[in-house]
Amino acid sequence: MKPIYIILSVLAMSNILFLILFIHSRWSYRKLMQKSLETEEKKNALVETASYNIEVVPDEQERRILRDLQKAMEQGKVFLDPTISVQDLAKRLGTNRTSLSHIINTHLNQNFASLLNSYRIKEAVNLLSDPQHFDDKMEAVGEMCGYNNRQVFHAAFKKEMGITPSHFRNINKNRIKENI
Repeated sequence: MKPIYIILSVLAMSNILFLILFIHSRWSYRKLMQKSLETEEKKNALVETASYNIEVVPDEQERRILRDLQKAMEQGKVFLDPTISVQDLAKRLGTNRTSLSHIINTHLNQNFASLLNSYRIKEAVNLLSDPQHFDDKMEAVGEMCGYNNRQVFHAAFKKEMGITPSHFRNINKNRIKENI
């Protein structure tokens, strides 16, 4: 009988030793993975910080295109053309679509559609604040700003301003009435 107890006790001790080694290896693996994850997170944080802190300085050609773009938008009001495309505007500015898109994305931090919308909404704000346009239909105001239909104008205005164009115009009408 004694040999069975010896065998059982050896088996029990080996199982305990195996369990201890297994637990230790799992603990070591978790520690290693945790360190690896922390290292990766630090690396990602450094990359993000570096990418946000690096100012992209435009070269002379990009500065010229940016100046011409601003001039075309503010003086030429090309955004009022409902059919204007990035291709058309690039041709006007003496560059190509890819370069213009890159410049808008990089230096103005928006895409072409957002750029058009921002100028169009500024124009709409001016029109809706002007008593001469208080009686214009919303569809007409949208068309004067470069939009093809009232729904798109309405959605863009509400997204940018937080209120509908009609509500904005009513606020301005009331403000003018109060000042009289």
